[in-house]
Amino acid sequence: MKSINSFSLLLLPIATIATTAAFSSPKPLLAKTTTHPSSSSSSTSSTHVHSTEEEQNTIDQYSNCLSPTQQKQSIRNESTQYSIIDTRPQWQSNLLKPVKLLTKAVKKIATVEKVKPGALILLRCGESEWTKAGRFTGWADVDLVGDGVLEVEHAGRLLLSEGYEPDILYTSRLKRAVKSTWTILNTLSAPYLPVYKSWRLNERNYGALTGLNKMEVGKELGLDVVQAWRNSLNARPPPMKKTDPYYPGNDRRYEDLTEDQIPLTESLMDCMERARPLWEYGIRKEIKKGNTVLVVAHTNTLRSLMQVIDNIGEEDIQEVSMPGGIPFVYKFDSDMKPLPPAEGKMSQAHTSGIFLEKPGLLKEALKRNKEWDSSVPGSFGVTVEVKGRVGTLEESLLKLKEEQAGATLLGDGSDAMAIVDPNDDGQLIVTTNMASSGDGGATHTPMEEEESDAEFEEFYNRTPEAEITPNIQKADEASPGIIKQGQSKDPVVVFIRHGRTPHNNLGLFTGWEDPPLAPDGVEDAKNAGRLLKLHGFEFDVVYTSWLTRAIETAWYTMDELDDAWLPMVKSWRLNERMYGALTGKSKQMIANEYGEAQLKKWRRGFKIKPPKVSSYSLSYPGNNYKRTKYVKDLRISLSETINRSIEAKEFQVHRKFPKAESLWDCMQRSIPFYTQRIVPEAVNKGKRVLITSHENAIRGILMHLCEIPEEAINQLSLPNGLPLVYNVKRKCITLLDDGSGKDPMETHDFGPAAQYLFRPCELDDDFFEEMANQEASASKEAVAT
Repeated sequence: MKSINSFSLLLLPIATIATTAAFSSPKPLLAKTTTHPSSSSSSTSSTHVHSTEEEQNTIDQYSNCLSPTQQKQSIRNESTQYSIIDTRPQWQSNLLKPVKLLTKAVKKIATVEKVKPGALILLRCGESEWTKAGRFTGWADVDLVGDGVLEVEHAGRLLLSEGYEPDILYTSRLKRAVKSTWTILNTLSAPYLPVYKSWRLNERNYGALTGLNKMEVGKELGLDVVQAWRNSLNARPPPMKKTDPYYPGNDRRYEDLTEDQIPLTESLMDCMERARPLWEYGIRKEIKKGNTVLVVAHTNTLRSLMQVIDNIGEEDIQEVSMPGGIPFVYKFDSDMKPLPPAEGKMSQAHTSGIFLEKPGLLKEALKRNKEWDSSVPGSFGVTVEVKGRVGTLEESLLKLKEEQAGATLLGDGSDAMAIVDPNDDGQLIVTTNMASSGDGGATHTPMEEEESDAEFEEFYNRTPEAEITPNIQKADEASPGIIKQGQSKDPVVVFIRHGRTPHNNLGLFTGWEDPPLAPDGVEDAKNAGRLLKLHGFEFDVVYTSWLTRAIETAWYTMDELDDAWLPMVKSWRLNERMYGALTGKSKQMIANEYGEAQLKKWRRGFKIKPPKVSSYSLSYPGNNYKRTKYVKDLRISLSETINRSIEAKEFQVHRKFPKAESLWDCMQRSIPFYTQRIVPEAVNKGKRVLITSHENAIRGILMHLCEIPEEAINQLSLPNGLPLVYNVKRKCITLLDDGSGKDPMETHDFGPAAQYLFRPCELDDDFFEEMANQEASASKEAVAT
């Protein structure tokens, strides 16, 4: 951490210049201004110590402003770098352009009711470690404290109580804001919502003050100087140097920015001008479409948005604040002018928004809870175990397994007990302690030995298994012939099947059902992140499905890697196979309902679909309007459109969501998503890609990449939470050594098709070059010793 004494000589002269300028400049300093405020008065400059010409240039560097056209293009490039929402293919968009133009012309001529604008919800991120410690944070990436998490959870409950349902979220690239976003999505039970992470919403950059204690700086330089930096519209703190440990240019999350876009210091006006294009060409556009937008950001970027929306002046903006844990809501008229707050609603001076709760109540409640906890230890902050969203059936089956696990199954006095085996089969294992067996060991007898519940594919008459030797990247040393891909800048794709869920542990067909991870599933995801971190992996983008268990797996993995800022693309095309009317049922239930013979046909048919679900079933994905609204890349269902339009008594377009899928159907969406979306968008650009998805969706992509025969794919098993590293150049799968010394092939069951998954890597020029480099390094070490 920085010391105040080490910076006092630098801060004092520049502080005086900045403060004098802030109060003497006759007009606001706009971002396009090229002259520092201190130069506005020659008399002032002559009475104070000058900053060097280099320091002056760095202060002015960030003041260069883009034209409106350049700003618009910049926002468009940032938002389309990775398309967060599934959109139509480009050829379809081009084909529909004339239709769009015709529709716009008709709307102008005819009297068509305009779409009612959505609401804008502003939420300050939870309290961070440095905020609590009273330090200038800015672009430093510090974590939330416990109270910060509670603040955001409280804000989520306020939104629920008031009936606000966000359609899209914007946040910064800083950990405290991203984690706040994740927390509120969990509170709202809406992790599938699209989230844009923009550097434009980062906190104001405090320059050389970053990391310093506010009180110490105030004592050293004077509270009026510090207050001028914090509250004045134009005053900039002294700039940080590029050698500063907190200089953002050294952080890879800003690799997509030019040097001119990375600030060395900022005034509040600079912060406003940085955020303004995102409001004008991003957030405002979404609200105008009728979407409710939630922005989870920082005090000064939120104040910046409020200043733009309400056109707040320089003096008045100092009176505008943004308390934590309380959403601030704007509503707009058809011309996107903010509506004044309704009578009786809580607002603040100079603004048109409303607070959903009186500021100060939450802070006081947290304070009282802590006081109570100190007098009655353990009364506050106790974690209550939540099993996740389970229905009556799941709850009953969980209770049944608990009862079976705790009851004696045999009445002959022996100690046979039922033990739940938490595998996908959901089969019950009976363990009998045989007193007469001499060795005193336990005998495990499976009551039912069958294939995985996820398998409905054709029977595969395989040849006798050959010895399989997978490619394994060692954790502690370079492996012969295996490039350490975590430390390489070459494109790489890592697949992770989501962690275990209550459905997995109960042996239920899950499909598009949306249970969260079970506690052991959370550990699966965290262990995946730890293993990737052990091998030095860094990623550029994450792709996942729109189902909670895959999104949570991505989140926990990214959190362990300290990469929460990565763009996360959520697509229905990476969803699990849709099991139709079998969704949520066990094998025994299906066999009782349809018969064993029919069950076997569904299990072994690569192209045989299970029974379709009804259009009015809760299991039909088309009825989940909160998610289907984001899908634009599915063709329209004529029958569903007609039926639903008649029922609603207004025209409603409905797309053809699957009512049941064979394994082949599932692969017909996951493989094209990889080849037509992920490859051109990321892999071909040299990006490092993380894909967290489901067994059948990943199976399809691996069948394509590893050329696994169609008749063998049903014999491929993918362990939960295990990273499978695909070397793009050498076209092979590598496993990561966890340092335990155990053989991964003995620890994990990949099924008989593992012989296709773990084929030898192709030997290319890069391989021989790498081997030569390793030999040269070994020779140099030998000579040196």
